[in-house]
Amino acid sequence: MPTIVLLTDFGSKDYFVGVMKGVISSINPVARVVDLTHEVEPQNVSQASFMLWASRKFFPDDSIFVCVVDPGVGSERKIVCGTIDGQTFIAPDNGLLDYVTAEGKEKEFYAVTNTRYFLGPVSTTFHGRDIFAPVAAHLSRGIRLNELGEAFRYPEAERFYREIVPGKNSGKVIYQDRFGNVFTNLLWNDLLLEGRATVRIGSGVIKKFYKSYSGSASRSVVGVKGSSGLLELAVNLGSAAKVLKSAIGQKLSVILK
Repeated sequence: MPTIVLLTDFGSKDYFVGVMKGVISSINPVARVVDLTHEVEPQNVSQASFMLWASRKFFPDDSIFVCVVDPGVGSERKIVCGTIDGQTFIAPDNGLLDYVTAEGKEKEFYAVTNTRYFLGPVSTTFHGRDIFAPVAAHLSRGIRLNELGEAFRYPEAERFYREIVPGKNSGKVIYQDRFGNVFTNLLWNDLLLEGRATVRIGSGVIKKFYKSYSGSASRSVVGVKGSSGLLELAVNLGSAAKVLKSAIGQKLSVILK
């Protein structure tokens, strides 16, 4: 039985996530459902895309990811379902799957249009309940992707992360977690540990780099090798985001000597 993984911006206060799980259980009572997170910032598609990229590799190959961060719900936007290297993804066609498709080798997508697998009548404001959840439940019971609708050509996407190489590298902030750690789109490079690098972000200058958050005993901002393989900016027992006053999308530069 494949695992159904839920990723939404619904939060935990309202009933929306619980209703989606109820729909899944009604169609497949033995379905295994895992909450990846429901705390994506409202309508923040790029944040959801990063969370999905950072997480998918730790789930079984036959997992079904249900991704509902959907500012265009009720509009003419499409819902797509596809497999990427063995795992299945259901999401709005709004770029949410860009990060994972950019890395995928074997990909196959379909537009989700077959109302046979929807809950009716379909609400214009809650497709998570009426389309995403029931389609995921039916997939977990064994229906084939081509039963959902016509083949869909997902647009080619570029990888969001970059290598750090000698010279000047421009990057940006892509995520900030609840601890205030600042995630960049630059891949960690052990050259940083050799004292040959300087990171500049706003008025902040970072010259010290460690392999763990506790590597530095000071309360200054340092560079850290994050668990996702990216360069993070952090403060031991503090918030780098507050110290740097950083924001998603903010530019930074790395200069290697």
